[in-house]
This record gives sequence, structure tokens and C-alpha cells, in this order.
Amino acid sequence: MRAGLSGFLRQVSRATAMLMPPPLCRPLRAARAELSRGLHLAFQLASIHHRVVVVEPFRRAAKGRISVHLPEGVCWGRPAAVPLPPDLLGSGWKGGRPRPITVMPQYRASANVWFLHHGRETLCLHLHGSGTVELLRYRPLLGAWVDC
Repeated sequence: MRAGLSGFLRQVSRATAMLMPPPLCRPLRAARAELSRGLHLAFQLASIHHRVVVVEPFRRAAKGRISVHLPEGVCWGRPAAVPLPPDLLGSGWKGGRPRPITVMPQYRASANVWFLHHGRETLCLHLHGSGTVELLRYRPLLGAWVDC
């Protein structure tokens, strides 16, 4: 009886966690906004000026380059305990430092993946070559990636 009840409670807690995800921590919310602003600006500049624009971390902004700065406490990379999103499992993605994103005038971009984490929370920015951006969040309670 006790095992059945604990299994039922686990299922209810997972269903509740899926329906009502906790909000992102403040530093990751700020990082998500910084990434969105940087990419939006890059696509606009590339389209208006008909030139390639590069979005990259760790560097200073310059002509044709947009620098992304993370809030204190947010780190680049994927923690070892967090699995890759399902889309990346067979891609051969190795990780490491994030590579620059090249945005082209035709609303195209170099396909790229950036991971950010703060504590137990992890975000994945997956930019497809067509220019579509997928922002995922790892939910440790579910052991799954969900849209952010």
C-alpha cells in the first residue's frame, strides 16, 4: 500500500512540476534577455546593412561584432550531470567554449549551441541554420529539456 501511494505521489508531483514550472532564477532571466537582445540586434543589423554580424561571448563589441555579457554567477557550458537535449544526441556536439554565431543578411545564421548554467538551472540556446532560435531549459525534477 505504501509503495503504491509513494508512486502515486511521485506522479502527481511530476505532473504538477510540468504544469507549473518554477520561474527562472533572476541571473538566468537576465542572461536569457541578454541573449535575445543580442541575437535580435544582430539579425536587424545584418538585414539593414546587408553585412555579416557576429555575436560572441568573451570579446569587446566592435564594428560587425556584438558582445554578449552574462550576469555574475552565470557560467558558460553544460554541467556534466545534465544530458544533451534530444536534438543534439546524434549531432557529434562536444561542448566546451561557445563558438561565435555568424548572422547573415538573408535571415540565416551559423548553426550553433550555447549552454548557460547557474546552480542547478541550465539553459540551452540552439540556433538553427535557418535563423530559428530554440531556447530550452533543463528541468532536473523531470530529467527533461522543456521550452523556455
